[in-house]
Amino acid sequence: MRISKFFSILFFLLSSLIADDQINESTPIGVKVQVNDQVILGPELEAKPLTQNSSVVLRIKAIRPHGDAYRYDYEYYGLVSGSFDLGDYLQAKNGKPLTNKPKLPVQFKSSLPPEQIRPNPLEDQELPYLIKYKHKLIIIGILWVLGLLLLIFIRRKQFGVTEYTSQESLSTAEILRPLVHAAKQGNLGKSDQAKLERTLILFWSERLNIRNESSKEVISKIRSHSQAKLLFDQLELWFHCPNPEEPSDLDSLLEPYSKPENN
Repeated sequence: MRISKFFSILFFLLSSLIADDQINESTPIGVKVQVNDQVILGPELEAKPLTQNSSVVLRIKAIRPHGDAYRYDYEYYGLVSGSFDLGDYLQAKNGKPLTNKPKLPVQFKSSLPPEQIRPNPLEDQELPYLIKYKHKLIIIGILWVLGLLLLIFIRRKQFGVTEYTSQESLSTAEILRPLVHAAKQGNLGKSDQAKLERTLILFWSERLNIRNESSKEVISKIRSHSQAKLLFDQLELWFHCPNPEEPSDLDSLLEPYSKPENN
């Protein structure tokens, strides 16, 4: 029993000497120091809770019995510069006051010059490559969308010009023929019927030089014209009675629209 106690005290002294060498060295503020197998005589200890006035942060990582003492693994770091005793940050785990508080001196130094109390401001530096790469992707995406919209616009414009040119190259008779034929067969839809009527009105308005008059007067003058009324009357008959039994000559009906003619 005495031999075991002797070796415990000897190990404690050796550990204290080693710990003193580690602890007495000044450590920069905020840098953690890890201590393993530190033998401390007395009851089992624990770290005191942190308060607003704490200058040292102490955490016990592991505790193992060591004869009449305990062996501790702990870490600590300082919040302010100066000399402190880690024993002030320990308390008995059983809640009883410590009669022999361990002495574990530590020192912390500031990494700033004595006359400087604040860190240097951050200097402006070049943005990381990752951020610039992200910006490049965004710019490329925007340019791609703009290019796509421009291509669609050009294609539509070209298509519109082509369609308009092809329509202009046709005579009025050629434009009217498929519409009139569909009306005769009773297959003329609402949109095509409106196109047919609009084409006829525009054609005869130009041919008869009817301007600055109401729609009712324009249609009345067209329907009263000897050549214009032929197709209008026939269309009215087809709209109400498609596929008539009497034959009808489309060429004769469309003859006034195939070439220019005076009033």
